[in-house]
Amino acid sequence: MRVRRKDLGLIVYFLFFAFTFTSCGGGGGGGDGGPAPPGQTGIPQNVTATAGDRLVTVTWSPVSGATSYNLYWSTTSSVTKITGTKIEGVSSPYGHDSGLTNGTTYYYVVTAVGPDGESAESSEVSATPTEGTITPGIWDTSIWDNATWGS
Repeated sequence: MRVRRKDLGLIVYFLFFAFTFTSCGGGGGGGDGGPAPPGQTGIPQNVTATAGDRLVTVTWSPVSGATSYNLYWSTTSSVTKITGTKIEGVSSPYGHDSGLTNGTTYYYVVTAVGPDGESAESSEVSATPTEGTITPGIWDTSIWDNATWGS
């Protein structure tokens, strides 16, 4: 294949813009982890749900300017602010352990609340509590590392 000099300029131009828009994540709504547009509160990113014994721990990255967070949960997928049960004023990590049943899948979204109101929902995450499961990171055992027992 032979490329003419005038075509090379178009190819470089195309590759530059293709790379630029791909690496930016397309922008919009703070969904790429960047700041939200003026007048909008950013959407929580990096949301995870980890199952324990009758417990689900939900974590997320902080949103710049957020004053609090709301957690919405349901036992059916596609949970939203409208369909989910709201738990207000939570922080990350949040251990949801109120009335959970082992073997049931729980679905979660997180919203940030800031001066411009409540954000849109985060990506949905889910976890299924299982009997006998210990959730890593919830119980910090490092306090016992240098403990002295007896005399």
